[in-house]
Amino acid sequence: MPIVETLAPLILLIALGAGLAHIKFLGPVFMADLNKLAFWIALPALLFTSANHATEPGSQLGWLLVVVFVATILISLVAWGTSYALRMPGHVRGTLIQSAFRGNLAYIGLPVLAYSFTMMPSEDGTRAMATAVIVMVLTMASYNILAVIVLQISQHSGQVSIRKLVILIATNPLLIAGILGLIVPLLGLKLPKFVNAALESLGSAAVPIALLCIGGSLAITSLKGRRSWILTAAALKVVLLPLIVYGLARLVGLGPAEQRIALVLTSCPTAAAAFVMAKEMGGDTALASGSIALSTVLSAASLAAVLWVTS
Repeated sequence: MPIVETLAPLILLIALGAGLAHIKFLGPVFMADLNKLAFWIALPALLFTSANHATEPGSQLGWLLVVVFVATILISLVAWGTSYALRMPGHVRGTLIQSAFRGNLAYIGLPVLAYSFTMMPSEDGTRAMATAVIVMVLTMASYNILAVIVLQISQHSGQVSIRKLVILIATNPLLIAGILGLIVPLLGLKLPKFVNAALESLGSAAVPIALLCIGGSLAITSLKGRRSWILTAAALKVVLLPLIVYGLARLVGLGPAEQRIALVLTSCPTAAAAFVMAKEMGGDTALASGSIALSTVLSAASLAAVLWVTS
């Protein structure tokens, strides 16, 4: 598979977003609104329409989920041990762990998979994308739950409203859209053609909007805090985690398409939600923002390697 043809459009759109934000052509207020449009409207539309056609996922869906979930637990344990080796304060440990497992599935993983599967025959690409959407929705749910657990355990001061966090998880538009997209066809329901066409149009705009937002955020994010901690978090996320996933995928015998899904999703940089959650629960926001920025830059190499390995 031509790796350059898959990654080049993504990198160009991210670079465009960074450049436009840097020269103030797109101001911070507009970028914030654009991010809201992506998070609340465009990406949910893409997830819903993709999941709505996910009634025939690949036969290895179960093993694929096992690989992703087991790898998430393993990298969390490694990050926990690493935090002690680096003598991190208690409130920092949860942030390191979350930064090591929580990938930017919607803004990076989904676009990379969407572009890569267009190189496959139509039927195979549709089935692979259906599998990817199911895995993504369930993985995002597990990320939210695990993030609350590790940040809560590592936090020894202050009050945390579990009720508020549960509400935030339950009202996540990406999770809701993905789950509804899976449920609607199972109930035998069909949307009117004009509604489906509108959602598909919105969904087609999701990828470029999301990538422009990533670029804009990189333009204003600085690598503050302990650089060794930031480098450790980024290395765990885009280097060690994909290696663990690759070993597990080979162990259980995943096919090429399933390996690509598992590796792309776990090679994504740290998600922006890691910063939001760290701030909400008293974690280290400097480590979270630094990890997001550095892992996003490094993920270009890790994703290229993944696409080459699974080609």
